[in-house]
Amino acid sequence: MREGENAQAIEDEIGRLVHASENGDQEVLNRFEAAYQPVLDGMLMTLSRLGIDFDTFTKESKFVIDGDVAKLMQRLSEMEIYGEAENGAGYLDLGQRGLKGKTEFFFRRGDGSSLYATRDIAYHMWKWQQSDDLINVLGEDHKLQGKQVAMALTELGERVPEVLFYSFIKLPEGKMSTRKGNVVFMDDLLEEAQAQAATIVRGLRPDYSESKVLEIAEAVGVSAVRFNIIKVSPDKGFTFRWEEALAFEAGSAPFIMYSHTRAHSVMLRCIEAGADVDSIIASQIDYSQQEMPTGLIELLRTIARHNDILDKAVNMRKPHLFAAQLLDLANAYNGFYRDCHILVEGVPNPFYLQVSEVARNLLKTGMQGVGIIPIEQM
Repeated sequence: MREGENAQAIEDEIGRLVHASENGDQEVLNRFEAAYQPVLDGMLMTLSRLGIDFDTFTKESKFVIDGDVAKLMQRLSEMEIYGEAENGAGYLDLGQRGLKGKTEFFFRRGDGSSLYATRDIAYHMWKWQQSDDLINVLGEDHKLQGKQVAMALTELGERVPEVLFYSFIKLPEGKMSTRKGNVVFMDDLLEEAQAQAATIVRGLRPDYSESKVLEIAEAVGVSAVRFNIIKVSPDKGFTFRWEEALAFEAGSAPFIMYSHTRAHSVMLRCIEAGADVDSIIASQIDYSQQEMPTGLIELLRTIARHNDILDKAVNMRKPHLFAAQLLDLANAYNGFYRDCHILVEGVPNPFYLQVSEVARNLLKTGMQGVGIIPIEQM
């Protein structure tokens, strides 16, 4: 068989399988699941390492089998902006609704089967029955499809989800491209992050056992990869550099982690000195005569705006604002630690200890919120 004939045969077979799946052929649906399940399992293993888990998955076939997709295509084909290609494929002419560029939104193939975007619309209609708010997180290369789906939902009289687009992450060598093979796999990225973090930890803590080094390095590597993405505004792409992500200086996940471990160490030293930390934290303290060094004032200011920034970051869908707040909090804590001696000759300053514990808890919960692992020793 010639190359062209072979390609056509493959395309015809794919079309046959898709058409069969659209008509609820269980054998074909089982074959599809057998093909994608190992891939999905591998993705879930990688995401789990990043601390990302999913409660449920919804199969596209659900909306085909229960007839929702067929009903949807019928509704779309009855609209005034409906058009049909020479091969019988159906589309909506969204140019009539103001869409620029690629205005034809195809929702049905010539053989009558649906396209991915069609099933996506059915999925959104179903999701609105399960929730009050929907937020889609997509790559910036999905902007056109996101616009088309939104406009189709509007034509149907359905609600439109909010969409948060993330720009591309580049490498120093240039933009990633699957076609050119210029890509970085997340598994490789995490392995490299752990390896580089381990090298840094060994240099800073030569007394640590190898198992301890690897435990810390895994937490640092995973946290660095996640934080290096979340600290940048979604609409701004950036170039990923190891030296920036794993730096222990200000601006990185390890910097925040180190500040948290420092606060945790302060609390442990107070306990070891015999202080009843819980009672001190719960007590009412007269701090009217308390000395207020610059580091203390700056930390209190940072703590005071913490919840306001968190609220803003959530409601405006701008997680990078809260990431910046965590960096400010970590930096302010270090200034406080420099200016305020919490434990003097085995006796803790009650007010300083209370402030330290508030900062430690805010650092810990904030880190958990953005995907940084709050370890207790570095």
